[in-house]
Amino acid sequence: MTSSTSSKWQHLRIDYLPYITGWFGNFIVNNALLTMLIYRYDPGIPNDYNLSILLPSALVGIAIMISRIAGAFVQPVVGYFSDRFWSPWGKRRPFILASLVPLIGGFILLFNPPNNLNQTTYFIYLVTMLWVFYVGMASYHVPYLAWLPTLAKSPEGRVKLSTQIGIFGLVGATIGGIIAPWLTDSYGFQGMGIAISLIGVITLAMPLLEKEEYTPSKGKYPNFKTTLTAAFTNRTFCIYMITMILAWMVISIISVIPTFLVIALLKREVSFAAVINTIIVGSALAGFTLVLPLAQKYGKKLVFQGSLIWDGLGMIAMACGRFWWQDSLIPWLILSIIANLALASFFSLPNAMLSDIIDQDAEQQGIGREAIFFGTRGLLIQFSQGAGSFLTGLILSFGKTPDNPWGVQIAFLSAGILSLAAAFVLRPYAIKK
Repeated sequence: MTSSTSSKWQHLRIDYLPYITGWFGNFIVNNALLTMLIYRYDPGIPNDYNLSILLPSALVGIAIMISRIAGAFVQPVVGYFSDRFWSPWGKRRPFILASLVPLIGGFILLFNPPNNLNQTTYFIYLVTMLWVFYVGMASYHVPYLAWLPTLAKSPEGRVKLSTQIGIFGLVGATIGGIIAPWLTDSYGFQGMGIAISLIGVITLAMPLLEKEEYTPSKGKYPNFKTTLTAAFTNRTFCIYMITMILAWMVISIISVIPTFLVIALLKREVSFAAVINTIIVGSALAGFTLVLPLAQKYGKKLVFQGSLIWDGLGMIAMACGRFWWQDSLIPWLILSIIANLALASFFSLPNAMLSDIIDQDAEQQGIGREAIFFGTRGLLIQFSQGAGSFLTGLILSFGKTPDNPWGVQIAFLSAGILSLAAAFVLRPYAIKK
């Protein structure tokens, strides 16, 4: 590799700031939701805020799974129409704009449920509002990510841009994880929902300022069924997707568990979850300094596979921490830093890897189908995130209090096993660059 190419990997510039800012807003909103939603509906008894239990955590997990699965079917449909769509304003931007209403509206309503409902009605309300939120999120994600391969056309440029949006996403996740518990502690769930929504709508709309270029495909675009079938019959894509399904189940567990790590294992107030989330995401940000040089030397596949193994072993160690040092704070913080370094690869490499798969498919088929691949991935990831949320809610029902923290420990163990399984599945992935 030439020195000029090496320089491209080592020196990152923010080339597409409005585009990248959208991912920042996405993670603020999404991480705030994942951090506080189960606690909003099942804070446990007793709790510091005298909140009542609206729904048991297992039912919240089921509601998340149902709504994610229902919303997931929107993604390949949005992808299909986004690939075929064109207007003077672009083919991706109109979809991004339309997605903001259900995304932000659903978020606000989720944290402000009506009072004095019975458990069945709360469950129906939660499923409905989550479905609205995830439809909005799906309608944002698919055109946003499908835009990436046309913004960055070289493998080095794609890893660079994917790393940039990954860094901004993690910063957004940090801010969401920090300010959601703090805002809730200071202003209640209503104040938190309004504040996060205002930040979210401004940042999520930023990609609309980006100039969109479009080159029509040479081949005739097939119908929806043929297009979707072609994605599922691509062997490289299937290996990639099974890995992503397992990896996103891990992310789902990691996103929820810090709140209960603080309460059950560290025996501190819920607001201390902001500190844990800062450490987790800060560690992942530090990991970005390693991703680019390692991907340059060994390729995206091997680096991502190694990251999955690293994270898996780290999560298993977290599961055992209670036996080794009980609630002593410093060992927990050190292990959190070490274990979560690998998360940088989760947020940077998968988008660049899928762009490589899309290029390979375009060479074989003669047409560009960016959004259908990202939409199909989104469909399956929504299934995996729903399954991860359901699994987390179910596991936490085994214990999430200082007197009985078994559910929290089992959640860490499950995340570790799933991460190691994802690394194993990725072994036959064919694209080495």
